[in-house]
Amino acid sequence: MALHSQFLRNLSVFGILGTIGLAAYALPIGQSSITADVVVYGATPAGIMAAIEAGRQGKSVILLEPTQHVGGMMSNGLGYTDLYADKEIGGLPKAFFSQVSSVYGKDPLSNKGRSFEPHVAEATFLNMINQESHITLKLGVSIETVERSGANIQSIDAKETVEASDGVNYRAKVFIDASYTGDLMAYAGVPFTIGRESSAQYGEDVAGVGQPARMGNQSISPYVVPGDPKSGLIDHVTSASPGLPGSADSTLMGYNYRVCLTTDANNQIPIVVPKNYAPEEYELLGRIGLAENPALTEKYYLDVSSLPNQKFDWNNTRNFFSSDEVGYNYNYPTAGPAGRQKIEEEEKRYMQGYFYFLTTDPRIPASVQNWVRGFGLCKDEFIDNGGWPHQIYVRKARRMLGAYVLTENDLKLQSNIPDSIGVGGYTSDDHLHHILAVNNEVEFEASRGFRPNPYPIPYRILTPQAVSITNLLVPVDVSASHIAFDSLRIETTLMIMGQAAGAAAALTVDGDGRVQHVNTLALQSLLASEGAVITPQ
Repeated sequence: MALHSQFLRNLSVFGILGTIGLAAYALPIGQSSITADVVVYGATPAGIMAAIEAGRQGKSVILLEPTQHVGGMMSNGLGYTDLYADKEIGGLPKAFFSQVSSVYGKDPLSNKGRSFEPHVAEATFLNMINQESHITLKLGVSIETVERSGANIQSIDAKETVEASDGVNYRAKVFIDASYTGDLMAYAGVPFTIGRESSAQYGEDVAGVGQPARMGNQSISPYVVPGDPKSGLIDHVTSASPGLPGSADSTLMGYNYRVCLTTDANNQIPIVVPKNYAPEEYELLGRIGLAENPALTEKYYLDVSSLPNQKFDWNNTRNFFSSDEVGYNYNYPTAGPAGRQKIEEEEKRYMQGYFYFLTTDPRIPASVQNWVRGFGLCKDEFIDNGGWPHQIYVRKARRMLGAYVLTENDLKLQSNIPDSIGVGGYTSDDHLHHILAVNNEVEFEASRGFRPNPYPIPYRILTPQAVSITNLLVPVDVSASHIAFDSLRIETTLMIMGQAAGAAAALTVDGDGRVQHVNTLALQSLLASEGAVITPQ
């Protein structure tokens, strides 16, 4: 698969794969510079774990976050945590869940701290950060440029989105990109890919474009006038071919917001109908409701999972026309701030309209309409944003082409991984890429997933190729095929990899400054001493 053009543009600046060093770098007039041992970009759960672990090893850490809030998706509505075997989760992720659990006591809905309200997650993360004297947290800081010398990142220039300044130049011995979109990685010129590899590229059985399948138990017409192709397609359905099953493409699974809802009338903010609402946009939902009525359960229409204190995590219903606006997010990883904001605003509008349609369209069963009307946004969540989450759920964006590419075969065959730094085990879970008109009916398309046994995660997937960058670690947009990443992408596993990145960064600072030269036995020993689970139990 071809490298993205952003990377090619970086090569023209930095020299081929960074082999040509930059000229002497001078700070712009008025710009200040801050230096630390480690700079972490992205106060996501993985970034927070990385910062804490590096700080615990006595390294000075600057944790940069583009928004005004820490905790990524776990503080933005994803309160119903995706999990696998309990015994495979240790170290800092386990400590986070334990601290959350202590907030709720014996409340069974907290599920040992695995289900929580967004504000509790954020407060817990902030508490963990504040306990570490070596961490300096800076909010509202977004990356603008990267300074390199050969294969070494010297510094990053970041824009202060709140303070009126010329920005700040952050210098470090080791950098960690813990953002969901891999922005630091891309700015630094590290090779990456977006989309799905073919099944042939890495010899993966379930990779690439999936086999389209009927959406629902009944045949649903995709046309404005049912049965009449000349009338055109209804909204959100395409006739474009996604390609042959198993072939490569550049598409991404759908994004949504993990909206936190409540049934507590005293704590509700109504979900308003968007100004440009058009019921025909949700015609597919109405047709499914009519065809399937009354076979579908309420949760099929509004997939909510219970959280403490009468709150719910609203997610997308799998293989259904739901809260993911399928196909609208394809350009998100490389869209830039303005382009991403447009996608975010559109997804919010789409979800508001979807919710309103469920409460008003006569084809939706009355019992479902009444049930949905019982939900609202929470007054005590995202209070600076009207109850709506601050961040969209970026399930997958860029993926590094690093020192080793983890594939489906590693997950299935339990390959010999001598440099394991943690354990994965979640289902390889791909949301819809396309909603299609096929043979005069609506069908969906996504890669087929599978449920692996717990598997070792190699340190090498966190490291770039040495010829590219030597002092960068990437614990979120790791080097994995799209099928393997579909298992790695849950926050619990990202936290595991984040802690490993923090430990590796500390060892790199004490070593020769190259992340590829970290002694993996020393890394494993350090992580084990912190309670991490290194290999499947």
